[in-house]
Amino acid sequence: MSVETMVGSLSRDEKLMAMDLIWRDLATDSQTFVSPKWHERVVADRLRSPVSGSALPLPEAKAEIKEAIDARRATR
Repeated sequence: MSVETMVGSLSRDEKLMAMDLIWRDLATDSQTFVSPKWHERVVADRLRSPVSGSALPLPEAKAEIKEAIDARRATR
C-alpha cells in the first residue's frame, strides 16, 4: 500500500495526529536539518521591512490564511 493510499484512508483527526507525529520526529533531528537558502532571504527581508499595522489575534490570522488558501484552491 502506498503512503498516498494510507493517508487517503485516514480521517481528518488521524491525518492531524500523523502530521504531529511526523513533525515531532523531524524536530528531534533538528541538528541535521538544513533550511533552504531562500528561507534565510525571506526572513532577512521581513526583518528589514516589517509589515506595518497591528498584529492580528491568532484566530483571525488563521481565518485569513484559510480564506487565502481556499481562494487559491478555487482558482485551480
